[in-house]
Amino acid sequence: MGFVLVAIVFWATIGFVFVVNGYFVYQVRMARYRVMQTLAEKGQPVPLELFNGPRRAAPVGMTRGGIVMVALGIALMTFFWSMTAQSIFHGPIESAAWLPTIGFLPFMIGVALLVMAMVERRQPQ
Repeated sequence: MGFVLVAIVFWATIGFVFVVNGYFVYQVRMARYRVMQTLAEKGQPVPLELFNGPRRAAPVGMTRGGIVMVALGIALMTFFWSMTAQSIFHGPIESAAWLPTIGFLPFMIGVALLVMAMVERRQPQ
């Protein structure tokens, strides 16, 4: 019963974070629309940046995310490797030599993000 309660709290927290994020994105979008409406009512030109929203530096964000994911993957691989009996620490888990491969997924996602950041950096703006 305790595991189910922890799982419910975990997923409820994640859901709450998504809802709050959506609320703040909505608030920013509405504020931008109000500024556009005010400028249009006063006869002022509306800058094109207001139509597109804030410009993001995607390669920087992907590079940062890629580095974090690669580091997380290496950390998970090292942690789970140290728990196996084959490691230099002689961990308590005997027959799970596959355990370090759990960290392979975030590691490869990080590598993919780094490659995507490199490709986007080379494209002309």
